Amino acid sequence: MSQHESQPSSATSRRGSRFVAPAVPLAAVVVIALVVALLVAWNGRDDAAAPEDGTTMPDVVALAGHLADQEVVWEACEFSDDGPPVPGADVSNVECATITVPRDWLNPDPDLTWDVRISHAKNIDTSDPGYHTTIIAHPGGPYASGLSYGTTVQLYTPELRATTNYVSFDQRGLGQSSHASCDYEYDPAGGPSAAARAIGEACSQDPDVATMTTEQAAYDMDFIRHLLGLETVTYMGYSYGTWLGTWYGALFAANIERMVLDSATDSTQESIQTLYNAAHEGRDRQFRLHMLNWIARNDATIGLGPDPEAIWERYFAATAGPETSLAAQYAWTAASGSLAFSTPALYPVAGSLVASIVAEAEASSAPVDPLELATRMVAGTDLPDVLRSGAEQSLALLAAPPQTVPGEPVRETHDYVIEFTACTDGQWTQGQEFWDRFHERTAQLAPLTAQLGLLLTPTCAFWPTDSTMPTLDERFPQTIVLQSELDSMTPFEQGRAAGTGLPNTSLIAVDNESIHGVFPYGTEEVDRPVIDFLLGGDRPSETIVAPGKPLPLEEVSYESWTGLDGNAEHESDPQFTDPTIPAETATLREPAQ
Repeated sequence: MSQHESQPSSATSRRGSRFVAPAVPLAAVVVIALVVALLVAWNGRDDAAAPEDGTTMPDVVALAGHLADQEVVWEACEFSDDGPPVPGADVSNVECATITVPRDWLNPDPDLTWDVRISHAKNIDTSDPGYHTTIIAHPGGPYASGLSYGTTVQLYTPELRATTNYVSFDQRGLGQSSHASCDYEYDPAGGPSAAARAIGEACSQDPDVATMTTEQAAYDMDFIRHLLGLETVTYMGYSYGTWLGTWYGALFAANIERMVLDSATDSTQESIQTLYNAAHEGRDRQFRLHMLNWIARNDATIGLGPDPEAIWERYFAATAGPETSLAAQYAWTAASGSLAFSTPALYPVAGSLVASIVAEAEASSAPVDPLELATRMVAGTDLPDVLRSGAEQSLALLAAPPQTVPGEPVRETHDYVIEFTACTDGQWTQGQEFWDRFHERTAQLAPLTAQLGLLLTPTCAFWPTDSTMPTLDERFPQTIVLQSELDSMTPFEQGRAAGTGLPNTSLIAVDNESIHGVFPYGTEEVDRPVIDFLLGGDRPSETIVAPGKPLPLEEVSYESWTGLDGNAEHESDPQFTDPTIPAETATLREPAQ
């Protein structure tokens, strides 16, 4: 599971990342994706949960019964190691509480409940005439605690703080909230998809796991609103939190003042599978068009030459053999190189890693032990101390003897909420045949992704469901979507589709930028429309295409793809581009008529 990343406190100079994880296939254990979840059954419910005519919101008070009258008991917060407040966040005004929610909002039973842990950063009493709103914030994932995330958004929005309170929570299944798990068994001799198949077949039948959905989390959020005595709230969600936000907006539009969805999934689709499928090519696109261009421009530091296409060819020639390719995979994993795909602040680390992989692979002679070669690759990489320590631990784990006994089945317990939500929220293409063909095609388009071992059949391929998303109509809240052009975890097409396809929604696209989690970006073009919107102003009437900031070691921005037009559309999807063209000389194209 990837580590939480947090941004430095200076908004004007920061190029950090947010609480996000690289988007990878769900069966991968080394790195868990950002994102997820999909759609739950919308038919055949209690009238309070799903009116047939779709004109009335679900009534959480009626559904919760006596739970709707519970007292919220506030106490000091104890934030967990996997979700501590970001540096600089103020926790002096924060208290926490545990609330009790129906285990299954669609068929509530007063004897079947979950606990949900919430935090409240209180700046102003809601009865004060100066009170503006309460922001419910979600960090994405869902893979780790989000309890402290309200303090992060409070830090990022100082102009709102005097009139605004902030709420965040551990989504059901995570952190200090109630968890669910399921047991499964498989034979390792059954092939690379044996574990995924066993998890899907076993966990899809577990009634507790069936409640670990985005829809249920949306009900939990509206219940939090009710227990806090709030008529309406504002919602801010990042990455997977944009998917959750779409559910929330579709179900409880009248209870939401406005929403900000940052680094968005294409929630106009009926399956999160489209995001996972797109992320493979998105990762390689960022590597090819953005990272290698930066490496080429910084030849004096990295030392791989000034031509990105030549660097690409040299890298894959050096790692073409099975041993060197596996060693490169180990090195990327151990050095946490994939974190650079969510924050370009780590491009110097990624560039050093690419150079070390090339040098050690070219110097190796067969036969070579992949782990020994990977150890040399990591040793030659310029890593900060925290990543160096993590790399040493990762390499030690890779060197540990296997835990399985030949001929004996493996029995495990599965509790990955990121998979529970993805698989129980909406239908993925089922069966092995489709995924074999998909991975064969994708390996040609995304060779780095293939090398990193991320083309694995997902658990969701063996997890049938009949869920569908609520109707998205003109009652949807007023919304802003932010999206960077070369984001690999929620690729540009995903965010643009949400920003232009959701009702009552405007898009802010950041050109020549790859960060995952845009706001606050530190420029007026990006941040001012969002702040004004959160203060009660109108959302932008047209799509905003804002310039990206310079990458590390550089003083100007460069054109990495092709110029966006005023509708945030591209002319083409090139394989390679000239890394030396300053972005300011690439004039904004006019939209096609």
